[in-house]
Amino acid sequence: MAEPALDREDLPYNETYCANHPKRQTGVRCSSCGKPICPDCMVFSPVGVKCRDCARLPKSARITFGADKAARAIGAALAAGTLAGFVYYFVLAAAGFFFFVIFAAAAIGYVVGEAVLRASRYYHGTETAVIAVVGTIWAFVFPPLLDIFMRFGVSWDGFVFGLTGRGVMNWIIMFVAGYFAWQRNR
Repeated sequence: MAEPALDREDLPYNETYCANHPKRQTGVRCSSCGKPICPDCMVFSPVGVKCRDCARLPKSARITFGADKAARAIGAALAAGTLAGFVYYFVLAAAGFFFFVIFAAAAIGYVVGEAVLRASRYYHGTETAVIAVVGTIWAFVFPPLLDIFMRFGVSWDGFVFGLTGRGVMNWIIMFVAGYFAWQRNR
């Protein structure tokens, strides 16, 4: 004789509680170890929901931005920014104000951003993006300040003139270059 089918309400309910939060009921288990986990303990991975312990990568698989990468990135930003800045101002002085100055700014931002990216061994993050932007600003600020200091000596007036004497267009150009450096590293 066949047993009667059970309704959903007649089925026994197995109450499961989170392994880390014993007062929270859950119906989800880690796809690796089977431990019950609540929504606060879930880590979504490409192969399913895991607990924090199973989702942790081994230390060898983690990519970190340490002091060695930071030092290389800062050095590359200053070197690329200095070189790009002198080339930019040399071309600007030789040709006067040229029409494609925005494209040159984009190229400077890209070059400095790429130098930082390669020096940091292709680490993408806010840290490298900030370093690239600072290196790009360095490209536009260092050559004129060096020129003024060599002509008139080190003074506060020379510093202020070096930063403000170029006008609003130079600040727009620096913004465009910084944007490209940021996007290259973000």
